[in-house]
Amino acid sequence: MGPIKRFLLKYIVPPLGFVLIYIIGITCRKVFVNTDNEKSLLDRGVNPIYALWHGRLLFFPFLYRWQRKLYTVVSLSDDGEIIAMILRMFGVYVIRGSSYEGGTKAFRDMVRAVKEKKSVFITVDGSRGPVFKVQGGVLHLARLGGVPVIPVTYGAERAIVLKSWDRFIIPRPFTRVAVIYGEPLYIPRELKEDQHEIYRLLLEQRLNEMTTVADQYFINQK
Repeated sequence: MGPIKRFLLKYIVPPLGFVLIYIIGITCRKVFVNTDNEKSLLDRGVNPIYALWHGRLLFFPFLYRWQRKLYTVVSLSDDGEIIAMILRMFGVYVIRGSSYEGGTKAFRDMVRAVKEKKSVFITVDGSRGPVFKVQGGVLHLARLGGVPVIPVTYGAERAIVLKSWDRFIIPRPFTRVAVIYGEPLYIPRELKEDQHEIYRLLLEQRLNEMTTVADQYFINQK
């Protein structure tokens, strides 16, 4: 990578990304659905693990900007570095690593954050997919941390859908956005191996159903 490209990726692209996300977030009209699923936990002092699809990541750093200690994992790739810098601008604590590189240390750091009652966001289809398929790490994290997983997603009335593996959506400024919170999923501490797939599929089904509702939310209101 040449010095000019390195300069652009480090000093130009992240601030532009931050400004773009902030403009989208501040101008969009937001509808929150089933927020009691989150509030009931926070009122009891429980910081859940938030589970979301990679393609629905963009809106949540803005929603939770500078509110409380929020942790997430970002890959060690060059793209991951850009994402990490943007997230830090929103006050998100970034742990670097993925299932492909640095995963063991990243997972230990996430377990420590959960046990210290920090808020954690996980893109449950990972950093490379397959799209809309839950990977098992979130269940192990919830089991070891002793906290529930709460699925979250959003859909936009008007959005740009990128031709990326995760079908990343970018809400257009001034559109309406539906943010949906699912029911908390509690993972037994003594989870048996044959039960793991049951919980993984249950979380995957809930998140996919919620995402379908979010995508059709404003269509069904017409």
